[in-house]
Amino acid sequence: MRVSVLASGSGGNSCVVESGATRVLVDAGLSGREIERRLRARSIDPESIAGIFVTHEHNDHSSGALAFSTRWGCPVFTSAGTAAALGLEGDLFSPFVRIDPGRDGRIGALGFRAFATPHDAKDSVVYAFEADDARLIVASDLGRAEPEFVDFLRGATTLLLEFNHDEDMLRDGPYTWFLKKRISGGWGHLSNRQSGDAVRAAAGPRLRRVVATHLSRTNNVPALVLAVLAQALDRAECPAVFDVADQIRGFDPFDA
Repeated sequence: MRVSVLASGSGGNSCVVESGATRVLVDAGLSGREIERRLRARSIDPESIAGIFVTHEHNDHSSGALAFSTRWGCPVFTSAGTAAALGLEGDLFSPFVRIDPGRDGRIGALGFRAFATPHDAKDSVVYAFEADDARLIVASDLGRAEPEFVDFLRGATTLLLEFNHDEDMLRDGPYTWFLKKRISGGWGHLSNRQSGDAVRAAAGPRLRRVVATHLSRTNNVPALVLAVLAQALDRAECPAVFDVADQIRGFDPFDA
């Protein structure tokens, strides 16, 4: 299984997951044209995308989904609540495949499962993909890492996991009180500490890589995230490699 992050952050999120002849997008938070441009920059034909897996309706995860789906004739896979929020149900020009959290599915060579998450969206989920004896988790935009979520992370070979903010930077930063409350509340985003604790609890012998995603440009810096990840993996006695995805550069393709 191969992964390529096209973009990661509040300005837009999208990545490509592929195995064999099957390629899918996970989130489409850039314009359809920009997604096409970034795919072609990685020598990926947009026509080869078999489906778009959308985690939730917020623009930085969904804004290009309908345009890309319509232009290239690939269905949108998402929860019923997200589909309703995006106006996908009943639209003959945007095929919609309903995803039910907790149930296994398959598209070509990729197996998948969604997990419902606490976020201030209609019906948000994160995804696990399985192929070639690998298990990839793509998880961001959740306000807390509950035990069931940590269990969902276990057994992964690769984690693409949100490290949204440093708690001190958020507290002392320029955001309004309301926005700080939204981000740090149980329906907002994971902090470095929360995600580090989840990695430490979930890391196992199969884990090979952790890529930190969805970093805030205002309330986080990569150096803090890398320090938290180094400590978490060291405490878990896990030799997985780790790095940070970028809003503009994304993250270069790698095997999951």
